Amino acid sequence: MDKSVRVIHTGDLHIGVQNYGRLESDTGIHTRLRDFLNTFDYLVEYAIDNDVDAVLICGDIFKNREPNTTQQREFAKRIKKLSDTGINVYIIVGNHDVHNAPHKATSVEIYDVVDLPNVHVRRKPSIDILDTKHGPIQVIALPYVSPSVINAEGTTIEELSLDMRKKLCDIVDNLAKKAYTDLPTVLMSHYSVIGAVPGSERSIMLGREITLPLSCFARDEFDYVALGHIHKHQVMGEEPPVVYCGSIDRVDFNEEEDKKGFVIVELGRGYADYEFVELPTRPFKTIYVDTTEGDPFQLVEDAITPLQLEDAIVKLKVKINSNQLPDLREGDVYRLLRDKAFYVAGIEKDIISDKSHLRHPGITERMDIEEAVTEYIDKKEEYEAIKDDLLRLNSKLLARLREEDIV
Repeated sequence: MDKSVRVIHTGDLHIGVQNYGRLESDTGIHTRLRDFLNTFDYLVEYAIDNDVDAVLICGDIFKNREPNTTQQREFAKRIKKLSDTGINVYIIVGNHDVHNAPHKATSVEIYDVVDLPNVHVRRKPSIDILDTKHGPIQVIALPYVSPSVINAEGTTIEELSLDMRKKLCDIVDNLAKKAYTDLPTVLMSHYSVIGAVPGSERSIMLGREITLPLSCFARDEFDYVALGHIHKHQVMGEEPPVVYCGSIDRVDFNEEEDKKGFVIVELGRGYADYEFVELPTRPFKTIYVDTTEGDPFQLVEDAITPLQLEDAIVKLKVKINSNQLPDLREGDVYRLLRDKAFYVAGIEKDIISDKSHLRHPGITERMDIEEAVTEYIDKKEEYEAIKDDLLRLNSKLLARLREEDIV
């Protein structure tokens, strides 16, 4: 264990996510961009303070294929900081990094062009040996490859998907056979493994989804398999460990309950000890209130008042009767939330319609008007005291209508 190499496994940084926030007046930076940069800063400082040998980033560096210059600058600052301290940074591209045009450069390839020390970017399947403070490690890269590049064969979507799956697994097989057998070895990839729980990535994916079997990655040639693309941290297998690090921060409310972080790995030939390190991220909080049995605003106020929401992005979900909507006082609710929370994402109303005006189930099409009205009035408890008067008035009204029809 003394000769083990220590690496950080991360990915899905999604720098550039700008939902549920606002621009900072003094810097012009969006508060959600600041959130993601802060969590990445924590990772960078952890790597430096804990004598980490390499940071492995498994794709989706930016939210979009063409990040703006501010996003690129902020990412570059942090990569340079790692490089300056002698930490290797190995980046593979993800589906959010790849253009539809196969030969168009990705936003992170510039680091290969400027030859920043200790920084490596791969957009094609590759094998690299990284020299670290504690010895060499072998990294096998399977970045995301656009389906148009794979040249899948088939006449149906299912046939094309199966052929793409086979071709990608063949690539992994060929890389594994070419790898050195005496070095600690990590496989990095940016694909979905069959059975993985997707989190929110399914809602923001770009392009066609390809899923690969666990057997594609669970091979004796690899000591650890570092996966990106799925936002929820999870372990898919143990021999060797096949692990999704998850995204470093929450993208939306689908990830409200997910812990965010990275994986620290102690790596040697034939073993890998790993641990999930949780990051201090901004919380998302959904507040549920049922107001159908009381005063809507008062019930909402009572639910919100004791909550600690200063740093949270919040959303309110209210179950409410349709005839109570004016009593919710939505403007006052927004003001109450804004006074307590970092950001208010909205108020969603589950409106229970008033169906008292609908036809009574005892009424049938075979009844004439007088029979139907009599049935309706007879079954309404609130009409009990005046039922006879209502029925008498109904008979008079119908008689008058019949007289008018005759005339």
